[in-house]
Amino acid sequence: MSVQKSKFGKGLFATVDIPKNTIVTRVTGRPMDFAATVALGDRESHTFQTGPNQYILCDSPFLYSNHSCDPNCGITPDLELITLQEIKKGEELFWDYSTSMLERHWTMRCNCGAAECRGLVEDFDLLPQELQDKYTELNIVLPFIIKKLRLPGVLTYSTKQKT
Repeated sequence: MSVQKSKFGKGLFATVDIPKNTIVTRVTGRPMDFAATVALGDRESHTFQTGPNQYILCDSPFLYSNHSCDPNCGITPDLELITLQEIKKGEELFWDYSTSMLERHWTMRCNCGAAECRGLVEDFDLLPQELQDKYTELNIVLPFIIKKLRLPGVLTYSTKQKT
């Protein structure tokens, strides 16, 4: 995987074919609380929510991961970016930002281009129920959201492959 030019600025791209259920990177960064994320101003979008008042200021390469309403990757409860399908060399890796959001603060206009594009990225509980169910079954919804919404969730993840 490498950071390359994307239609969204920069993005993560496969440098080899990547099988389904492969961990491609991990979400890492400096921990901070909600107030600290808001104080970042325009850089607030560089954070990743991990709990009700817990965030991470993302490190590279994850910092350059982009959103899609039809993602080919997801974030596991262990904060790993995992492929949801086979990804061909040269393809950009996308995940749905809503699977880590439950704060009623940050939203983003979406122009992902997917047939399923919702037009707005917002909190997980505002997604259509069918999509919430799908993401929960795929185990790509963060544990604090599962717990807060009292959703049935696996909350652990095991994979066979890592890149």
